[in-house]
Amino acid sequence: MASASHQNRRNALKQTAKETKAMTPTIAASLPHLNPSVSLSFALETLPPLDPAKCPRFRLSPNPTTPGTPISVLDSDSFDAAITMPSSIFSLTSSDTSTTLEKESSILTLLQESASAPFNLNPATASRVAVLNMASEHNPGGGWMNGAAAQEEALCFRSTLASSLHKSRHYPIPDRCGLWTKDVVIFRTSMAQGHELTVPAVEVEKLPVVSVLSVAGIRRPRVEVVEGRSVFAEAKDRELTKDKMRICLRMAAERGHTMLVLGALGCGAFRNPPEEVADCWGEVLREREFAGGWFKAVWFAVFDRKRDGNLPIFKGRLDGKVVGFVEPEKGV
Repeated sequence: MASASHQNRRNALKQTAKETKAMTPTIAASLPHLNPSVSLSFALETLPPLDPAKCPRFRLSPNPTTPGTPISVLDSDSFDAAITMPSSIFSLTSSDTSTTLEKESSILTLLQESASAPFNLNPATASRVAVLNMASEHNPGGGWMNGAAAQEEALCFRSTLASSLHKSRHYPIPDRCGLWTKDVVIFRTSMAQGHELTVPAVEVEKLPVVSVLSVAGIRRPRVEVVEGRSVFAEAKDRELTKDKMRICLRMAAERGHTMLVLGALGCGAFRNPPEEVADCWGEVLREREFAGGWFKAVWFAVFDRKRDGNLPIFKGRLDGKVVGFVEPEKGV
């Protein structure tokens, strides 16, 4: 039986969800250039592999002739990471006077300066951080309206995301598919900061806007312990997990995103083995399809609120690594 404090917390989150849902149409109406209620579905088998000729070829610093992508792992809420990502990458000072559109324009210029093929950048999305939503394959927003508090719910509590997740149109999400929501407006602080409304103190035109990639991890796969580490018991589950990561990265690059906030896919309530998931991310990010500098930076937001060990696992395997090198073809 749930404790009184647990039930009070769920009730408070239900109220937050109800208020967020009610406010979303007003927020959307105030930003007519955005379409927060629209999402598109993509399947790995029908979305073509990335074309190297369309790669922006981001250069590594301090090696301006070498293409590649640095990885960082943070103990952070996914949206908090996304909000700070461009200013952190480019060492920008915050400006309270610029609208979000003006900030995106400035970031686009900086991205163009750090790409060897800036003509391949999509002006509409290159400066928009893409955030992985570790989604429920069955329920849009997971249990956000019922006071659940996993990563997907955390995104929905704070933003317009839930309005784009249409059950009749896109659910259940097939195994090797994902949803892309271009326009997600964030108008609350994080759970740790009390889910405070940032409007009207922040003008609507200055609210952070991100894109979201909704991909569901495998729900409670069989796991076994081998030599002291948890692994997928079945090889097909490991390969399916990598396919889920591939559709995530392919969607992001195909839609023109250059900065990604990813996460520990399936490592919460779905009980996927975190060591394997981190290793799978590393393997997929090093695949030839994603080589050449498709992304300016990739961050993993692994919020370790429960201190369950996912953060040190991901840090040890991914933090500070560089991916995206172009390996020569065999026999060349």
